[in-house]
Amino acid sequence: MEKIKESLDKLVKRKNLTRKESFSAFKDLINGKYGKLNDIYLGSFLASMQAKNPTKEEIAGLMDVVLKYDRVPLRVTKAERFCGIVGSGRDTIKTINISTAAAIIASGLGVKVVKNGCRSESSVSGTTDVLEELGVNVHAKSKDMIKSLEENNIGFFDAEPYFPKMFNKYVGKFPFINPLSYALSVASAVEFKRMIFGLSSPDTEFTASILKEMGFKFALVVQGSDEKAINHIDELSTLGKTKISELKNGRIKTYFLYPKEIGLINGKYREIAQHKTNQENSLHLVKVLLGKSNRGSIEIVALNAGALLYISGKEKTLKAGVDKSLRYIYSGEAIKQIKKLVITSRGDIKKLNKYIEIASEDNGKNN
Repeated sequence: MEKIKESLDKLVKRKNLTRKESFSAFKDLINGKYGKLNDIYLGSFLASMQAKNPTKEEIAGLMDVVLKYDRVPLRVTKAERFCGIVGSGRDTIKTINISTAAAIIASGLGVKVVKNGCRSESSVSGTTDVLEELGVNVHAKSKDMIKSLEENNIGFFDAEPYFPKMFNKYVGKFPFINPLSYALSVASAVEFKRMIFGLSSPDTEFTASILKEMGFKFALVVQGSDEKAINHIDELSTLGKTKISELKNGRIKTYFLYPKEIGLINGKYREIAQHKTNQENSLHLVKVLLGKSNRGSIEIVALNAGALLYISGKEKTLKAGVDKSLRYIYSGEAIKQIKKLVITSRGDIKKLNKYIEIASEDNGKNN
């Protein structure tokens, strides 16, 4: 019996695979071993594992394929220095690019931030879309982005060039929730061991246990909510409470965070709502970096940037990180960080300067 049929037989019978078995079956699938039947087998494999309820060992096996087999890694020293901030997508609250802004803010305060990116699949603007609009060369040479990461504390790494088999066999083909949905967002060209991972689902404890299995040292797995906890966002939220599962020193604790606990107001969705075009979303991000946006936008970005300062060890508490981020945003100095990223990536500084000019003239009137 072919290996994939053995794996499918176990999954359909609701038997768990070992980490090694999960790795082996998935490796064959992203190698296209089964020809014309490969997509059918891959969809069946992921759907059967999800229907059974995947174990952390099974998901870790899948991610071993992504990170240890498929990844074309960029070599850096001391991966523990780097932090990531990613979201699962598929959230029911569509917003401006909060994590992108937070990454830029935190980098300006000394955190070395690896920002993964790709084109948007579920919203108007993904990280790649916005940064490209603002002049960043999203196809920059790896050496230039590593230089930016080391010298400017921020590097942007579009996922596609570094995971060729995944983009060929998986990405865009299987839109249903599946075992990779729990962890695929952590895949990065540059390894990091500390991260903020935003979920649209409430499975924060389970996802934290997967990150522990994968060797992460310090992580906040979060699901933000609106005021009535009906709709959710894959970021820390100022609209309502945020569920947080914190992985630190091998232990996981789960708690809820409310904006008032760290001195923030409850924001309004209209202040952070996604705009209709990528250009409008890009302008909004520039206004945040200039400290000229509305209070709700600035505070939710500061909350997420503060979380990066916390997991990096730059600040001992989340509140201290938030307070420091707020002061930095209102100083207007953060705009210098994206300028550095544009220049080091050999991008188009004229595009960014145009947005800065528009944002300065508008002076926060619209967002």
